[in-house]
Amino acid sequence: MAHSEFKNAPPLYGWAIAVAAGALMFGVSLVALDLGAIAAVAVGAVVALIVGVIFTLAESAPKGAASAPATPVAAPAPEPAAPAPVAERVATPAAQPAAPVADASDTPAAAAPEASPAPEPEPEPAPAAEVAPEQPKGLDAPIGAKDDLKRISGVGPVLEGKLNALGFFHFWQIARWTRAEVDWVDGYLSFKGRIDRDNWISQAAKLAEDSPARPPA
Repeated sequence: MAHSEFKNAPPLYGWAIAVAAGALMFGVSLVALDLGAIAAVAVGAVVALIVGVIFTLAESAPKGAASAPATPVAAPAPEPAAPAPVAERVATPAAQPAAPVADASDTPAAAAPEASPAPEPEPEPAPAAEVAPEQPKGLDAPIGAKDDLKRISGVGPVLEGKLNALGFFHFWQIARWTRAEVDWVDGYLSFKGRIDRDNWISQAAKLAEDSPARPPA
């Protein structure tokens, strides 16, 4: 501890100069400024103290700065090197020579497939020729006993009388009606398709098989 205080004490020559300056200021104050002895002593002491402090600060500041150990600043740790990209780690395969391009002139042109002929459209069925209604030929009188036309479904007494008036007395007559004759009778009697709906032709043909009436030879 004594060694540390002795080391940090101001140099003697600095305080010697300070004392000399204080004595000089004491004499000037006492003689030139005509101050009292006490005042002159005070002035000299203040001057000596000021000069001593100045010398002390001038000598101790560099020593303090030099004696203070410099705190080493830790250098930042180097960042680990980034791993090389996978593309760089993998060995690049040797570039293979490009396949020679065949000359178009040496390659025989592929035969173009023959276009198959388009199928001919099927002929549309010719529209059925419209047949003009035609009045069927009746008889002036029945041949033998006349048939009971009321046995045909849809034919009543009134309708039987109209058919007899047109010259139809037998089943075989109605069974022989053509398309044109059916249309004429249907229109004449205002049946509105009743002959086809009730299927008179088929009924008359079946009933004619059991009827004793026969068409003339």
